[in-house]
Amino acid sequence: MTTKMRLLCAVLIGAVALAGCGNDSKKREIKTIKEQVQRAYGTKDFAKVLSLSQKGFTLAHEIVGDKSPDTLFFVQAISEGQLSQRNVRGAIAALKQELDLRAAAGQTESKLQPRRTLLIKLAEENGDTLTAGAQAVLVAKGIEMADGKDPQRVYYTETEYPRDQHAQRVEGDVEISYGLDATGAVTDAHISKSMPPIVFDQAALESFRKWRFTPMLDRTGRPVSSSGFKFTVAFRMPPR
Repeated sequence: MTTKMRLLCAVLIGAVALAGCGNDSKKREIKTIKEQVQRAYGTKDFAKVLSLSQKGFTLAHEIVGDKSPDTLFFVQAISEGQLSQRNVRGAIAALKQELDLRAAAGQTESKLQPRRTLLIKLAEENGDTLTAGAQAVLVAKGIEMADGKDPQRVYYTETEYPRDQHAQRVEGDVEISYGLDATGAVTDAHISKSMPPIVFDQAALESFRKWRFTPMLDRTGRPVSSSGFKFTVAFRMPPR
């Protein structure tokens, strides 16, 4: 090996060593930021949680990759920071990013589903039906919805108890027949039977039509519209 080649090898080895030292330093910084996020969350300084988490996420994304537990910690902390500051639009965007990364990291749908249903709730209550529908489809794929399975409710509104019946402590049941479109939105909801008749029908339907379920999937895994389902809305008084 010539003197020139030896010098070149030495330079390359030195550069690799320096890069390794730089990465070690950045990994320590990631750990420090993670600890700072945890302290800020404990003191409920949510603006600081968000700021630190965004910084930590950028660094972790660069140094340890998107599947790293540190990166996933920061991306969830960003969601929590947005939620804690009541920034709904920011929270919806952050939850989408969080779920995409957690799914890519191989987390199971059962672990993701609580976060998906939270995202669906935020989206539904803020008029973002596209996001709500897309997440309902992902839940359906995760649980492999198919003929023979009952749709799973992923969003619902509280059903208002009629005032007179509440005052008189009248209870009842309303069975609703319904269909679903390819995003899990309720279609063709109508009363199939109720007891006592008529009394709770309007309250049950008004609420039920806003709900969302997991849509049915065809044999190729594509979401499709479906019908022939039944759901009973129960009106019950709490014990005295």
